[in-house]
Amino acid sequence: MSSLKDLSNDLADLVDKSSKSVVRVDARRGRAGTGIVWDSGLILTANHVVEQEDDIEVVVGEKSSKATLVGRDPATDIALLKIDDGLTAPAMSRAKVADLKPGQIVIAIGRPGSLKATFGTISSVSSPWRGWRGSEIEHVIQTNAPLYPGFSGGPLVDADGRAVGMNSWVFGRGDGRAIAMDVAERVVESLRKDGRIKRPYLGIGTQEVPLPDAVKTQAKQDSGLLVVAVEPKSPADHAGLMQGDTLLALDSNTTESLEDLFSGLRKASVGSSHKLRVVRAGEVKEFTVTLGEAAR
Repeated sequence: MSSLKDLSNDLADLVDKSSKSVVRVDARRGRAGTGIVWDSGLILTANHVVEQEDDIEVVVGEKSSKATLVGRDPATDIALLKIDDGLTAPAMSRAKVADLKPGQIVIAIGRPGSLKATFGTISSVSSPWRGWRGSEIEHVIQTNAPLYPGFSGGPLVDADGRAVGMNSWVFGRGDGRAIAMDVAERVVESLRKDGRIKRPYLGIGTQEVPLPDAVKTQAKQDSGLLVVAVEPKSPADHAGLMQGDTLLALDSNTTESLEDLFSGLRKASVGSSHKLRVVRAGEVKEFTVTLGEAAR
């Protein structure tokens, strides 16, 4: 029994220590959310917690501060806030996806009012995952630790007190899910630099199709992406792609599936130029495309 009591005390101590980096975010009338101290003067929270950009307040302990929005990314449900009046709280240490395994103990922490915490384990860590807005998110953590109202924007913490993810009700719809810290770090870097995420945009609609035998031999692959639509004045249109072309590769990355194309675009940047290899009228041709920026 003493070991169970020790475990209980250890978990309570872990929550207490982690809570020093967890703040309340007031930006929705009557519905407070949670935030994580990211760096000096910077707070990470869920985008849907910050419904309006004016009159945002961050509460640290017994003190409160007005906050301004540095930037938001609805696709990953991440927002970054800045407070300027010198309120101090320690930044929370962060874990990498490579450190996470199903079965690991985690604690979800929220501060929509008083401090709250729930206990569970990591159920799974997804590979690239298609979000509800259609964008691809590299890693989403699923947990059986319940997320109560106001937990969004708060941390999912491991046994070492590190934030493994940012809790978000948006991706769970009843299940406990969190955006991995690897994703949050990439998004925060872009928000600090540009105030938004710049996502590459090609401007085509495609569907996976098998290649004719003659083309298979020439292309050295079994399938490609049939271009069923080209958006007018898009990067693909300017590059010369046409409806009926079959996309074989983006640079050296073959595009046998839609996920292959998304994976290639995720590694690219807005304004960068790339080679597209396509089949047109039975012949393999190459086009150069300069990627645009996807609308938010």
